[in-house]
Amino acid sequence: PVAAISPLTKGGRGDDKEQYWQQWQTLEHTCRQTLNATIAPISSLFEGKAAWLLSQYLPAQTPLMIANSMPVRDVAYFWQTGDRHIQPYFNRGANGIDGTLSTALGLAHHNQPTVLLTGDLAFLHDTNGLLNCPKLQGHLTIIVINNKGGGIFEMLPIAQFEPPFEEFFATPQQVDLHHLCNAYGVEYIAIANWEQFSTLISTLPQQGVRLLELKCDRLADQQQRQVLLG
Repeated sequence: PVAAISPLTKGGRGDDKEQYWQQWQTLEHTCRQTLNATIAPISSLFEGKAAWLLSQYLPAQTPLMIANSMPVRDVAYFWQTGDRHIQPYFNRGANGIDGTLSTALGLAHHNQPTVLLTGDLAFLHDTNGLLNCPKLQGHLTIIVINNKGGGIFEMLPIAQFEPPFEEFFATPQQVDLHHLCNAYGVEYIAIANWEQFSTLISTLPQQGVRLLELKCDRLADQQQRQVLLG
């Protein structure tokens, strides 16, 4: 990152603005090429690659609800530019994960097929929203990044202290999402590889709700972000 940005620090305020803008564009292109070349061969279910693939395979104009914590950050880090014109939505508030699923269901109602990208805790925080599934006129694909806890806290200094980190900050959970889907009559699909994932997101159903679960490794994925982003 330092090597990439250093050219921008040369010169004073009198530098030509157009030249400065061109430098940013060139560096952005270089960084994206490097990131693409690094992330493409990753075969493990790395959280960030889900966002990377969504930007490339979702049908044009798809409404995309993005949960808070790591999903929205991974979209910011790894989303690729293009001409698909995906429609992003997300909530903010005193507690950003409140009502994530319910908001996504509302977006999908009487709309084109919609996608929700969420972590496990944000999803579980609003599972009562699944009670509205029978009323949905439209389709929602729920993509759950299940790393069994709060991945965002792996980025904080408190992660070095165990205990109490895992119990009180990561707050791990052991919910079986397949059983949960069965209870609500929601279609469940466990993602085994990226080829399967890409196929499922490239063509969305027109009606109903389905859940795609990606079982990820919270600690390994944070280490992977550090490698990719510096």
